[in-house]
Amino acid sequence: MADPAVELSGDVSWIAEAFPLPDGRFEHVSVYLVEAPAGSILIDSGSFYHRERLRRRITQATAGRGIGAMILSHSDYPHSGNVPDFRRLWGDFEIVASCADAAAQGLPYARRSRIGGSLDVLGRTFRFLDPPLADRSHTSWIYDEASRVMFAADGFGIYHAEGETGFTSRDYAAGISEEAIHDFHKDTIVWLRYVDPALLMDALRAMFDAHPVSWVAPIHGAPIAAEDLDDYLEKLERSVVAVSEGYTVH
Repeated sequence: MADPAVELSGDVSWIAEAFPLPDGRFEHVSVYLVEAPAGSILIDSGSFYHRERLRRRITQATAGRGIGAMILSHSDYPHSGNVPDFRRLWGDFEIVASCADAAAQGLPYARRSRIGGSLDVLGRTFRFLDPPLADRSHTSWIYDEASRVMFAADGFGIYHAEGETGFTSRDYAAGISEEAIHDFHKDTIVWLRYVDPALLMDALRAMFDAHPVSWVAPIHGAPIAAEDLDDYLEKLERSVVAVSEGYTVH
């Protein structure tokens, strides 16, 4: 039997998967399921590395129905690599994609989401936000208005230890570690070395003021509950300062 999905809210669940790194740590490459009035929506498709497990786990989590739509934060492989396979398995379900030219990205059947706009997907409203923290152009953060979950794509990731793949922020007694936050963002968001940390953090906090969250749900990290967000942001700010000034957090 597949591992159970982790419920974040009554209608949003996390299917946590992770890729092993050479140093013994792990990086999440996860997906999320949103239960809408007209079916199940998958946020991102996950990596081909986890394809068979994701098939089983999504099938179990949806009681065998599969998915009725998919929303992609952006179209690089850890996020879109399973689209063709899942469409063969579950039919020509709707794809919503954040990209300038869906056909050029290999998604000619996709409906384009536009940053700053909103779309109804299977009877549920999603807003598409311009992310202050992203590793690719044409990335959007996806805000589910009903649950107030912010799907944050590549930002807000961490590295984690074996056995912690299914941990949310609530499972860390001392909160998510600053070292895990620092190391992930230093390696993944390479432009942070050139950024003004204060401006970046002001933009992030303004986004959360405008769009209050119950959870921040990254693809490459542990979901962060609302009550743990300030702690994470403080550690992220110190991590960004460390990256921009060229020293390491321990």
